[in-house]
Amino acid sequence: MLGSGGSSIAGSQSLACAGGWFTGGGAGYTAAVRCAVNGLSLAASLLLSLPLVLSGQTKMHFGEVSQQWGIDFRHHHGGSGQWFMVETMVGGVVVFDYDGDGDADLFFVDGGSLPGYSGEPARSRLLRNDGRHFVDVTQRSAIRSDLYGAGGTAGDVDGDGDLDLYLTAFGANRLWVNHGDGTFHDGTAAAGVGESRWSMSAAFFDPDHDGDLDLYVVNYVDFTLDNHQFCGDRKRGIRVYCDPDTYNPYPDTFYRNRGDGTFEEATADAGLAREPGAGLGVVAGDLDGDGWSDLYVANDLTPNFLLHNRGDGTFEDLSLISGVAYSDRGFAESGMGVDVGDYDGDGDSDLVVTNYEFQTNGLYRNSGSNLFLDSRYIAGIAESSIKMLAFGVLFGDFDHDADLDLMVANGHLNQQVAELTPGSRYEQPHQLFENTGSGRFKLTETAANGLAGVKVSRALAVADLDRDGDQDLVVVNSNDRAEVYENLAGAESGDWLQVELAPAGSAPGGVGARLLAAAEESGAKWQLRQLLTARSYLAQSELVAHFGFPPDADAALKLEVRWPAGRQVRIEGLQRNRRIRLVER
Repeated sequence: MLGSGGSSIAGSQSLACAGGWFTGGGAGYTAAVRCAVNGLSLAASLLLSLPLVLSGQTKMHFGEVSQQWGIDFRHHHGGSGQWFMVETMVGGVVVFDYDGDGDADLFFVDGGSLPGYSGEPARSRLLRNDGRHFVDVTQRSAIRSDLYGAGGTAGDVDGDGDLDLYLTAFGANRLWVNHGDGTFHDGTAAAGVGESRWSMSAAFFDPDHDGDLDLYVVNYVDFTLDNHQFCGDRKRGIRVYCDPDTYNPYPDTFYRNRGDGTFEEATADAGLAREPGAGLGVVAGDLDGDGWSDLYVANDLTPNFLLHNRGDGTFEDLSLISGVAYSDRGFAESGMGVDVGDYDGDGDSDLVVTNYEFQTNGLYRNSGSNLFLDSRYIAGIAESSIKMLAFGVLFGDFDHDADLDLMVANGHLNQQVAELTPGSRYEQPHQLFENTGSGRFKLTETAANGLAGVKVSRALAVADLDRDGDQDLVVVNSNDRAEVYENLAGAESGDWLQVELAPAGSAPGGVGARLLAAAEESGAKWQLRQLLTARSYLAQSELVAHFGFPPDADAALKLEVRWPAGRQVRIEGLQRNRRIRLVER
């Protein structure tokens, strides 16, 4: 996150224009109005000279249905014009089947009240899915909105068969333990996971294969209401949210599950005590195919982390040598959202990271042996993202053509950004990139894809909310109503397979499992999925593996599953257009 030149406008950083690009790090990009190229600001010249790659035709089409489905959530940042940094960063959602009835429920994470705020009180909400209709069950659940919320993650921390909820916050985080009857209790103190620093994302995963879920918490910076600073241009009367480097970054925290739903802080013991980064996003998945969950952390104006699991639950830092710490130009970018997926279909897991405007979003193609190549320009997502400030991001096969498309939720930080940077906008459109099948993406037009929202978006999650076999989208918008987009592509777009896992004696919910699916025909290409908790930005998506296939009623499907503990199974003769649940024996 960059505060539209908060520190730069105030004169705390020296910038220089060199070769048409800024030197001096990420904050320089937001001060583009200070460097002129042929009478235009560099920002404006970039916007004019880089065309968008658009596709008028697409099989992907969505319709906004939040009101129709009874999903009525409005985020509150609790600001009162004092420009507290926290108010522009938050707004999360957790998609999880809290009642075990087989469909995806929604927990929206609201903000809170800051000094001087007198508006409607914030209220995080649990919405039960009753099949294309959602019911507010927050009061019955006993989950209280008594914190300034950021995001969250869900997992079965105590091994009792239902999903518990961990919420991050500006203040102490909370663990809500699921009783299995639709109610929860605050188990934070008993579990020992009450991180009190400003946390953003968090992920449950099983890095040591001991059958329970550990917890990685991504912490941001040491901003408080007491050390709040003025950032902006006093002479012009322009105030902005401060850059993250105005404050010191916090180190992240790792909690190891003792096996009974209580945790011990084990950051140093796991090899995760390192130079802190201003963390915003995290994904915990197997990046090198060795069967052990690694960590990738998106940091804001500090290098991103790739923390490789050695195979014993401890980690080594491969951030620099892996090629994913910096941009292709050698800068630490403003990493926010992150996801993992095999977008080029070569059988390994690639990484996508959202960044600030004029940086472009990052796409790191896995070339094996923990080495990644920055492929944002080759893959065609860089030019289209250069004037966007992106947060949520997800891979998904939204048109069932057997490759992963890319969805990005955008929105600026400062309301008056157009005054500071010509060509920039506060409210920004969503972007849906269609995979061409050749390792490249093309940006689809809003008129064609139906994603008409122009908002200040933060969290993004995906789930088959209506159980019709395709992937729907949930978007949380800062200080605004959430959007829910039903996938309207229909059966004509292709076939599908959805897989739920119930492991025996390993990570509950199948977290960390690796799945491969293909048609039963000679030469059919395998598709790779992983079951992961945290993805995107301040969000968790449905714990279901979703595969798309070109339509072929006569061709059965085959599936290979590597369970979280390492056991592998292969199943053949599967019918298309089914959701199946596999139970490990």
